[in-house]
Amino acid sequence: MDKENLQTIFEEALKEKDLTYKKLSILTSVPEKFIIALKNMETHKLPATPYIRGYLEKICEVLDLNLQDIWTVYKEGIEHKSSGSFDKLPTNRFVIQKLNKKTVISFLTAIIIIIFFASNFNNFFSKPYLKITNPKDSLMVVSEPLINLTGQIRSVDKLTINGEEVVANPAGDFELAYELQLGLNTIEFKVKKILGKENSQIKQIIFEEPEKLIDVQTF
Repeated sequence: MDKENLQTIFEEALKEKDLTYKKLSILTSVPEKFIIALKNMETHKLPATPYIRGYLEKICEVLDLNLQDIWTVYKEGIEHKSSGSFDKLPTNRFVIQKLNKKTVISFLTAIIIIIFFASNFNNFFSKPYLKITNPKDSLMVVSEPLINLTGQIRSVDKLTINGEEVVANPAGDFELAYELQLGLNTIEFKVKKILGKENSQIKQIIFEEPEKLIDVQTF
């Protein structure tokens, strides 16, 4: 199983059980879009890690797979996907040495750096930018278990939602499908700059079953 990926494992197990991804979704109560995202290793379409492990556990129960083996394959898939693109050999290693011999260029470079830091002082030392577009209110009540958390940061800053890192696109927009638990859910958005400055916001969402919402509105 070490050389297989989730797509191969799932498809072989589904074929053996005479199931489809849609039927698997019904049997496990795991949304089909999350099952597809899992087998394709599309981590940006998945909720937080604890939910992913829970989904895999349900899938393994139906497909008679070993959870620990599947979890290992999933983690190795993430590591393989996130590495490689950054494994680049150093380039232009002699450029700096050539520039150091030219005092004029070095002097101009130093001036440019000083001007850059002076003009971007607030960007480096002020609180990082964080705008949450959903949920807008600090406290809200919903009847659906899944909420789409959206907002905007500076793309160079690091964002975590309840401790899990979320990567924004080049424009700084972020989006995360978040599964709510029944009752009160506290969600902490925290953005951090390279130099350590932080900014955080807390949103609270109450997830009530539709029947309970009807009872509350009746009275």
